[in-house]
Amino acid sequence: MGNDPSAALVALGAVLLLILVLRWVFRPSRPRIGARVVDAAESPDLGLLTVIVSGVDRAEAMRLRAVLGDAGIRSSMSKRRDATLDVLVFSGDARTARILLGA
Repeated sequence: MGNDPSAALVALGAVLLLILVLRWVFRPSRPRIGARVVDAAESPDLGLLTVIVSGVDRAEAMRLRAVLGDAGIRSSMSKRRDATLDVLVFSGDARTARILLGA
């Protein structure tokens, strides 16, 4: 029983069949394409967020977020189509953030 090559072939065939089935099951249903970049400044509905500063580079956006963070204001960044960034805060903090940043 230990030297039976047919058992090894059946086991190998079962593993290969399992691999094929798993690849078919977990294949994406749609082809993966790049995510469409939406400018937050042009979006009609940002939910609870408001754009504070628009069209800055990454270093400036990170600096502004650090200033906001030091003041206890949570912020986020959103990438624009032109590869610059918008800085967003919750609507309740927008007025304070604008005053703090001089925007």
